[in-house]
Amino acid sequence: MKKFIVAAAAVVASLAVIGSAAAALPSNQVLSYEGGGSHVWNNDGGDSPLDANAKSLRLHVGDPAAGEYVAVYSQRSLHIDKDAESVKNLSFDFKASTHVGAGAPRISVEFQNGDIAYLSAFYSNHPIGDGWARADFTRFKSDSSFYVYSKATGSLDQYAADGTRSAWQVYTDAHPDQIVTQAYLVADESGNYRIDRLSLGAGVMYSNGNKVGTPCPTEGSC
Repeated sequence: MKKFIVAAAAVVASLAVIGSAAAALPSNQVLSYEGGGSHVWNNDGGDSPLDANAKSLRLHVGDPAAGEYVAVYSQRSLHIDKDAESVKNLSFDFKASTHVGAGAPRISVEFQNGDIAYLSAFYSNHPIGDGWARADFTRFKSDSSFYVYSKATGSLDQYAADGTRSAWQVYTDAHPDQIVTQAYLVADESGNYRIDRLSLGAGVMYSNGNKVGTPCPTEGSC
């Protein structure tokens, strides 16, 4: 089992309605989990107002100092292996009254050259109603940003949407040769989390469990 890179949250801290029905997924798109925190899909804590069902993903992390965290991924999201500029739908809904820290919840994106992007909800917090908000790093063209750790320089640089381009487009325009190898959701700060309409850039949105999802063939579809 791969040990995900989750310790960088401390570094970061220092700094439309679904269009088609969910369907059963192939085995490589089923969600898996890693870490000592808890995870369950249920209706405890409510559901995203952009969702047609009654479920959301409930996460709990107790003591990160003891190594507790939750990482959420599919085998497909661990083998994206695409030009970064062609990756779409890095996004999720979250309940704003649960834990929203500078580093978590986030989508971590690893690149072929060893760089890592930290797509934290804290920096792309767009209210959508009923106490929920959405973080969409590949679609929002304002009030959305993320940080990238450079393996070569050791720097942590911020990339922000500029009004006409999403934060992801700003980043990929500046790094046209970058290749995404994998992406996964991370909760590694103490607290409770509620996540819904999760898309890891691998062609599926999750809103009703680990084994069902909605296809995301285009940016606007999820």
